Amino acid sequence: MDIDQPYQYIVGECPVLLELPHGGHLTPDEVKPYLHPKFTPGDRREDADEFSDAIYLDLPSRPHLLRFSIWRAHADPNRRVDDFHADGVVKTHTSQGVKIYQSERGLPETVRQTVVSQYVVPHQQKLLELLGEESIRRVMFCHTMPGIGTSVSKDRGNLRPLFMFGNGGDANGKPHHNCYGSKKMLEHMSNIIEDHVHELDVAFNFCDVVRYNNPYSGINSLGRFTCEQFRGKHPFTLEINRDLLLHNPENITPVRTIINLIVTELAHWKD
Repeated sequence: MDIDQPYQYIVGECPVLLELPHGGHLTPDEVKPYLHPKFTPGDRREDADEFSDAIYLDLPSRPHLLRFSIWRAHADPNRRVDDFHADGVVKTHTSQGVKIYQSERGLPETVRQTVVSQYVVPHQQKLLELLGEESIRRVMFCHTMPGIGTSVSKDRGNLRPLFMFGNGGDANGKPHHNCYGSKKMLEHMSNIIEDHVHELDVAFNFCDVVRYNNPYSGINSLGRFTCEQFRGKHPFTLEINRDLLLHNPENITPVRTIINLIVTELAHWKD
């Protein structure tokens, strides 16, 4: 598939930017000759942030939105451009540990570099451009996550929370650096979730309603750029448990309400 532009940018009306790095559904032509014959559409889907379009797009609050268009299995703008480990910017295995390409080393180096330069770099450059826009004051990196730790995760086999905020810090929400979203900010957003969790069908197994930096710290999103490049916008990551939506797709509507309330609060947040 010829991909002229690897991202979609929607201009918003409120001063919040949402980035969706893992919801794309396109496969670059460059990688197709190297795919492993046992790598299935299901493997590709499980590696992506399922439901991210359904819950983050077209919110009533009208945030700015930057969405990567390519499957995460083939290009991951949520990683540094020089990160070439198995789950790096151009992967050899999915987040579930499934082999993507015929070779254990993944794509040939020249193809890998083409994927980075043609798809990942333009997305990250657009994100940097938006970080410099005065009309954008806050940034949230938007994800969904498996409900149970995967075979290659540190929390393998463990139940996960319904929602997780990541600011590269500790389990109490204290950030790794003050250029990231503050503990006070994350606690305020968590209170919104707690106030509305009764609207969700949560009759399935999970560990907590909200956690900070567990099972992820959000450092992949945050570590792509320097603190100076964040321009005082104090970004953080939001992860939503996919089992919440697989258990009952009707949960999409109240989840969207929660996200919209978070975006609205972010638009007015002073920290």
